[in-house]
Amino acid sequence: MSKSHVFISGIGGLGVEIAKNVVLAGVHRVTLHDTKTASIIDLATQYYVTEKDIGQNRAEVSAPRVRELNPYVNVDFSTHSLDGDLSFLSQYQCVVLTETPLSIRIKVNDYCHSRNICFITADTFGVFCQAFCDFGNNFEIHDKNGEDIPDVFLSNVSREDDKTVVTTLEHHMHGLEDGDVVKLTEIEGLKELNYDEKRNNVYKITVISPYKFSIPEDISSYGKYISGGLMTHVKEVIVENYLPLKEALEKPIILMSDLGKFDYPNQLHIGFQALENYREKHGSYPEPWNISQANEVVTLANEINQQTAAKVEKLDEKLIKLLAATNRGQIIGMTAFLGGSIGQEVLKACSGKFTPLKQWFYLDAIELLPDIDGTDFSDFIPSKPETRYDGQIICIGKTLNNKLRDAKLFMIGAGAIGCEMLKNYALLGIGTGKHGQVIVTDNDLIETSNLSRQFLFREKDVQSAKSETSAKSVKAMNPDINIDARLDKIGPETEDKYPDKFFGQLDVVVNALDNVQARLYVDSRCVTNQKPLLESGTMGTKAHVQVILPHKTETYASSRDPPEKDVPFCTIKSFPSRIEHTIQWARDKFESLFVTQPREVQQFLEDKSYLQGLKSGSGRPRISMIRHIKKIATHPPTTWEDCITFARIKFQSYFHNAAQQIIHAFPLDMKMKDGTKFWALPKRPPTPLVFDPKNSSHMSFIIAAAGVYARVHNIKPNLDIDTIAKICSGVKVPEFKPKSKHIETDESKTKEEVVKQHNQEPEQEFESLLADLEKLLQKKPNLKLSVEEFEKDDDENFHVDFITAASNLRASSYSISPSDKLKTKQIAGKIIPAIATTTSAVAGLVSIELVKVLNKDLPLEKFKNTFLNLALPLFALSEPAPAQKTLITGTTGFTVWDRWEVKGDLTLQEFIDHFKKVYNLTVTGVFQEVKMVYVAIMPMHKKRLPQKMSALVKGDEYVDLIVSFDSEKGDNVNGPIVRYWFK
Repeated sequence: MSKSHVFISGIGGLGVEIAKNVVLAGVHRVTLHDTKTASIIDLATQYYVTEKDIGQNRAEVSAPRVRELNPYVNVDFSTHSLDGDLSFLSQYQCVVLTETPLSIRIKVNDYCHSRNICFITADTFGVFCQAFCDFGNNFEIHDKNGEDIPDVFLSNVSREDDKTVVTTLEHHMHGLEDGDVVKLTEIEGLKELNYDEKRNNVYKITVISPYKFSIPEDISSYGKYISGGLMTHVKEVIVENYLPLKEALEKPIILMSDLGKFDYPNQLHIGFQALENYREKHGSYPEPWNISQANEVVTLANEINQQTAAKVEKLDEKLIKLLAATNRGQIIGMTAFLGGSIGQEVLKACSGKFTPLKQWFYLDAIELLPDIDGTDFSDFIPSKPETRYDGQIICIGKTLNNKLRDAKLFMIGAGAIGCEMLKNYALLGIGTGKHGQVIVTDNDLIETSNLSRQFLFREKDVQSAKSETSAKSVKAMNPDINIDARLDKIGPETEDKYPDKFFGQLDVVVNALDNVQARLYVDSRCVTNQKPLLESGTMGTKAHVQVILPHKTETYASSRDPPEKDVPFCTIKSFPSRIEHTIQWARDKFESLFVTQPREVQQFLEDKSYLQGLKSGSGRPRISMIRHIKKIATHPPTTWEDCITFARIKFQSYFHNAAQQIIHAFPLDMKMKDGTKFWALPKRPPTPLVFDPKNSSHMSFIIAAAGVYARVHNIKPNLDIDTIAKICSGVKVPEFKPKSKHIETDESKTKEEVVKQHNQEPEQEFESLLADLEKLLQKKPNLKLSVEEFEKDDDENFHVDFITAASNLRASSYSISPSDKLKTKQIAGKIIPAIATTTSAVAGLVSIELVKVLNKDLPLEKFKNTFLNLALPLFALSEPAPAQKTLITGTTGFTVWDRWEVKGDLTLQEFIDHFKKVYNLTVTGVFQEVKMVYVAIMPMHKKRLPQKMSALVKGDEYVDLIVSFDSEKGDNVNGPIVRYWFK
């Protein structure tokens, strides 16, 4: 991809969005091409054009601004005509056309198809969009979906019904699809199936069940399966052929996206051609909301439909009219979505990674439009003088446009999605009116790694606040935006700054978060305050959009995925079988060596009450920590040689002695009580590693471990490899001596349970060590340590280097394939991968839903939740799920959104009577958080009935209570939140 040259024509809103995403991804060269000059209508979606640029060539003014996104990409511009000699296109691997007449598109496509240059054309017409891909003949796809199917252990291979059936271990799903290719290894008894590099015996599988698949190999003469086996997924090159544009118009293969609009793509395929015929006939597209011109487009569409091989049974004339009436409109949600999606198609063309679009795609947002059968469309026709919002006024009307300007929006997060959303707010005009405001908060600072996907940041902004920097950037796009950038983390700890009163003033809340806990908290605050929430997230090429509407839809909390299952403690500690296990082990070692231990030493030196805490026995095992504190406080490292010695001893302990201890405790020939082998897959016996200074992986660990240790003790490192090797050769390492300590094998036991059960500390040594520490404190040692909190984005702190080296050495010991630094960083840092194309696409869809939300009171069927995967590509739009109702009785129920209110200076009895009178419900309990205010079955509580509620519950103006009721079945059922107002 880094060698690819990309040509993008038409640098309006869509073209610049594609260019931005491609440049951030890092191709070699991008040429921006345009023959048009900027106009005021471009300001609706083209964020690299300002009012000062009107009248200048769009490619020329945009090129230097796009170039700033990535200094490693060559960005130039061209005004070359596409209606003449096209030989200049031969230098490009991918050609993208937007805002180009169909006749020119066909001409350029013919040129590209004949030379196997990947060709893409895409356009937005108001709230409608179209895309087409032609990647020529014999296009190679090297990774169809980007999914890494983990290796899976086998439990059996057998011959069943003339098929060779492979069965995986219990609870280990294979995750394969029909036609996937696998190789098999480590099978005992059927060695012919084991992969051999010379034979390259890989197998194309057929799925039987989630735990079984068949392979086309007859094993009848191979012997009998004994045990073991490992399945590894093999990425196979797929070759695809594509139709050229002219032929594909007649034989369209169209990707579906919204099953609620099943026939729309085929209708729009005709409609877009009719628009082109109208432009060819009249020299321009129909004017906004000119119904007579729209009717002419319908006539042209009917003519095309009668002649084309892609004929639809009955033309949807209303849909075609809406397309014609709004074609000159522009709205950032649609250009952002399509720009992100097409940006990913360009990257597929350049890399062969992921499956390209085959071949047509259509999407619309007609929910924003009025009924075409109306008579007055003046609200949707821009007025004089022209404004930057004219393009979207054609799509949503002046009335709704003004609502956007006066909206009060709160967004949490200014990272990848947050940057894209802020750009969209600026172009939509959110918060630009007299009463409008955008409030954004993020407590994070910009890191270098953010620059590849958070396009509002530049290298000079590293270590600046994300919220403040992004706010400044979008202010340059639209100076009218009223934006308040804050540095707060949103959670219970900041609820005093963001109370109910704050949420009460808002029109909408938008999440741009990267963790579940924060999402759940914001979701709960929106439910409490009855505010709409737009929730979205990305993971690589996958993304989702969820619209959460008070009283209409389910909430985020009611629809989220279940938490991932934890890996057993004994697997991480002693029996790893996957690289994720060794990475977690290395991450735990990092935390212990460079965070917990130095922090404990510092607390001992600075906190007078620390020793008392050790005596009380609270927290982690005491004696090992006290030994460490005594050692460091008595003999702290002072030289780089001390750090190398520390690293060499850790190597011996972790990768040689620990492995020998495991084999000592569980010999290779050990068998279980039932006669089966102890060392059977997924368990693998470790091999003790013998240190070799000529082994680069061994030395990587020494350098990284010594490097972090030196940072803890404020020692300057010397990274000369010969010096380090020489020091290592002189280190006296401890000999292995078998220990009788317990090694846990029970996968059901947690770390805490194992530690509690088997860490019996010798009390006599404990008391002696405590006395030694008290003497040390009296000497007041002059020692200052740095606690090395794990930081994944600093390439010079040795953190990720340590975890990568430690993980890979442990993987080598256990015969597990190693991992590169990037993958290790993602797993250790719990990074949810974000890429610019996906964030752009999902932010565009959120922006479309945002406009609907601010339109107020639209029916639920007008909104769309989305799941997408740009790698496949897959787009699945659907109506949000309605809020589920909980019944207390056959006639009375509530949803999570309901909040019953009771007002007045009432007694508890009057409070209870209120529910009988209004809902015919019998109260069985009243609770304020964990406090029992009233429980009907408790005799002592009857004395409280005459008391005032103000004496029984605490609050300012109001208090939220949980009230339980008697159901028809005689059970206690909690009702909705009851807000009691004291006055």
